Amino acid sequence: MAMMPNSLEQGTLGLPIKKVNSGTEAGRVSDFLLGEHCFDDQRFTPGETEQLRWLPMRSLQESHVNCWYTEEHGDVVSAIIFVENEHRSGGYRFEYFGVHRDYRHRKLGWQLIEAMFDYCRSQNGRYIETFTCDLPEYASARKMFERNGFVFLCHMPDYYYPGEGKLLYVKNLLPAVTSVS
Repeated sequence: MAMMPNSLEQGTLGLPIKKVNSGTEAGRVSDFLLGEHCFDDQRFTPGETEQLRWLPMRSLQESHVNCWYTEEHGDVVSAIIFVENEHRSGGYRFEYFGVHRDYRHRKLGWQLIEAMFDYCRSQNGRYIETFTCDLPEYASARKMFERNGFVFLCHMPDYYYPGEGKLLYVKNLLPAVTSVS
């Protein structure tokens, strides 16, 4: 049975993680992720805008797309979107993640990421891949990935736009295999 974060309460605020269960919730998460209080860099590519609009809705129709969020006083304050990859063989892709500026450093991000790790492991996940931009504005994202056990894989220059490259990371979810000599 899939482990769902229906009432997981961790972090200093103890906000429960909720799965998007309606079109209204999907729209609220999209609005949050595209809003001025989520990402420091508001220069979305056309494809990012489309993904941030449609991935929460797709999570209602496709079981391999996961969109979770936390809220306080009726406002979305953090969200995460991750998907099982197209091969459905235990690989996951951590797509989007955001915490409201006023709620950063309160463990909400950690809460969502840990819930994602637990869920992927419960589904026999083998790894989670993710990515970010190489611009200085994304230094905190890179640090967050590394603090959470993601390992840098490669740099793809000029991926988003000329002068704006993509950095790929992966986290192995399986126990390390040791060989006996």
